[in-house]
Amino acid sequence: MLDRNYTVIDFETADNTRTNPCEIGLTRIRNGEIIDTKSWYIKPDCYPHFNYWCTRVHGIYADDVADAPKWPEVWMEVGDYLADSIVVAHNASFDMGVLRSTNEFYGLLKPSFHYFCTVTLARRAWKQIPKHGLESLAKWWGLKPGGHRAGADAEVTAKLLLMMLDDYKGDMFGLLRRI
Repeated sequence: MLDRNYTVIDFETADNTRTNPCEIGLTRIRNGEIIDTKSWYIKPDCYPHFNYWCTRVHGIYADDVADAPKWPEVWMEVGDYLADSIVVAHNASFDMGVLRSTNEFYGLLKPSFHYFCTVTLARRAWKQIPKHGLESLAKWWGLKPGGHRAGADAEVTAKLLLMMLDDYKGDMFGLLRRI
């Protein structure tokens, strides 16, 4: 499966809803190599009101996104990144939920691609590891955790993904879901 194209996605949100992303990060993998990582701030619909607890986790404040584009503008660029790949996320139900809900909120087309979750894959590939959260896995393998910043989290997930794909010998296609 290392010969496939993957795009790792990660969202940070401004509040507890799935319609207010404030940052997205993407890391692209081609032929088993990380080729780039990119992140965008997003001005959420709830701007300037950010949930204290969310901000405490990721460190993104309303001032950080004051001049950022709204989701429809970011989606025009992000959609191209997702078009030719299998999309991957750590805790994919959250990230796919943010993507679906935000596109629906703004009346944008529903995205169409295959995706899978690296939490699920990590549980199968690395049964010996007691915890499969992103920070725990990064520390286990000696990688610097992303600190809940979308670009850094996407990149560490991509590094872990490459390791998992090398270790896991099971049926990968059984893990694929369609958004």
